Amino acid sequence: MGIRKHIPNAITCCNLLCGCMAIYLHNEALVALLFVLLAAMFDFLDGLAARSLKAYSPIGKDLDSLADMVSFGVAPAFVGLGFMSKVFTTYFGDTYWIARFIPLLIAVFSALRLAKFNNDKRQTENFRGLATPACALLYISLVAILRISLSLRELEWMHDGAQNPAFDWIYWLPAIVVPVLCWLLVSEIPMFSMKFRNLSWPDNRDRYIFLMIVAVEIVMAIVGGFSFPALIVAVITTYIIINLLMLAFPKKKAKHSS
Repeated sequence: MGIRKHIPNAITCCNLLCGCMAIYLHNEALVALLFVLLAAMFDFLDGLAARSLKAYSPIGKDLDSLADMVSFGVAPAFVGLGFMSKVFTTYFGDTYWIARFIPLLIAVFSALRLAKFNNDKRQTENFRGLATPACALLYISLVAILRISLSLRELEWMHDGAQNPAFDWIYWLPAIVVPVLCWLLVSEIPMFSMKFRNLSWPDNRDRYIFLMIVAVEIVMAIVGGFSFPALIVAVITTYIIINLLMLAFPKKKAKHSS
């Protein structure tokens, strides 16, 4: 097979490098988000390349998980840690210091989720629990939004004597949402993947509904002037809600007459 067998692993290494850059730039949440988006793209392409070239290997599988751990586990944890450290150091000093480390739980539960995924034969077509790329993109996008908002509030606080921003609960969200995301990562909730085996409506109804809602959200974001991170938060939140609704209201199996 020659050089072809190394192509998927080379793409996986690009995923890993993007994750490293996101960690290095964890205090620049918007830039870190762009690197994690690139990592997610490479994560998709390495699987596509492996299937197209039939270049499967145990090393490739392990390398993929290690790269995902860095890009979608450690990177979002550090982005959250950087934001919470800024909030506590700037406004509280050493008070509540331990709360700033709550985002590191994302790295722990991402590792558990990836280990579970590698050993769960039920997840070849769809997922059980929230995939690590979706979790990372949602979390970093949320932090990016709050970073921008906090910068504006700091100016008001320093120059106009406004209320200390740390007393606004919204800036605690990067810590508050962590338990929810950690639970979603290792939960048994069935979640559809975006792999289309065919184009039929019955087999892909949920995917088509999701894509139609996403199209509406994109139009609303453009018309309303919403930021790109806000769009990502809306899209992934929609994905989670659709899957939760599917769990609460499962499809009724068609009855066949004898």
